[in-house]
Amino acid sequence: MAVIEYMLEKRDATHVRWIPEWVGDRGHWYDAATETYVGWLDDVRDYYVPDTVLVLSKENLVQRQLIMHSANPMKKQDPENPGLENMVAMTEAEVRESVEAWYDEFITKNS
Repeated sequence: MAVIEYMLEKRDATHVRWIPEWVGDRGHWYDAATETYVGWLDDVRDYYVPDTVLVLSKENLVQRQLIMHSANPMKKQDPENPGLENMVAMTEAEVRESVEAWYDEFITKNS
């Protein structure tokens, strides 16, 4: 079981991009700077997976998200003025806490 970072694949001459079929629980945490997503990879498999796939520990994922946050801050509802139209930037501590909780839940869900 592994949390991974992956890119879409080009399938044919149409340049249509697809999610690799070997990626499970896919499409999380898109990073526009690197055009990568976060997904799941089973430990036991009888199919090819490129050696270049990056496995993310919890801290690797936190650091990835903090880099993204510094370029484009993650947002939350303003606690003093609730409503979807009233969003404020999260602190680095809030991003870390949120990503760590997401990672733990993602591992549990896919194990």
